[in-house]
Amino acid sequence: MNISIEDHVVPQLFTTAIEAYEIEHRAHLNGKSHKNLETFGLLWGYSIPEKGSLPARIVSTMATVETSALRHQNWVQPDFESIKSKKKFFEKYWPNIELVGTFHSHPYDNLSEVTKIKGWRASSIRTTGNSGDEEFWPLFHKEVSPEQPHLAHLIITIAKLEKRGWAYPNRLQGQEESKGYVLSADDRKLWLRAYATEAITQNTILNFIFSDEITLDIPSLQKRFL
Repeated sequence: MNISIEDHVVPQLFTTAIEAYEIEHRAHLNGKSHKNLETFGLLWGYSIPEKGSLPARIVSTMATVETSALRHQNWVQPDFESIKSKKKFFEKYWPNIELVGTFHSHPYDNLSEVTKIKGWRASSIRTTGNSGDEEFWPLFHKEVSPEQPHLAHLIITIAKLEKRGWAYPNRLQGQEESKGYVLSADDRKLWLRAYATEAITQNTILNFIFSDEITLDIPSLQKRFL
């Protein structure tokens, strides 16, 4: 499956992750402040089904932030009822726009920490011992958008650099080359990695499965960060 992110969606993704990472957040004026938080949002756009030899395609034209999500430095928990209400609102007034996926951030203190555990990748029971992204995304698909054959899921990973860096945006290395990007922006480093979920009928039962068989395409990214 191909996932395409339009140009104007990219700053929405990056600035949301940067804000949760760098800006102190309080529940009220005199409350304790927190930084380095994860954040969660939704991808909107349209889907193109598989046609002959052409794979299915998801195109994201917009992103919105879930302000009701519970945010922590190691996890984020969205409110499904909030998401369903937004989806219903869009379906009524903007029926040409579909909920096509999710995004969330992975904040890390420094570059070495990200590199050591490959923090741009999805978390899972297999890697952490606790339910993670690979288990959550199929549940999200089932509970929120079971009518969609595919959903895209993006991870925006962010870490602080010790000094202001500069590097051309580039694809990830090795077998992940077609699935994500990495770039430096001022004194921070950012990774963008894509995954998907699929709705598949097996023995008359509709199942929702995690998939890493994707290609992420952001044509404008390298032009913007030259």
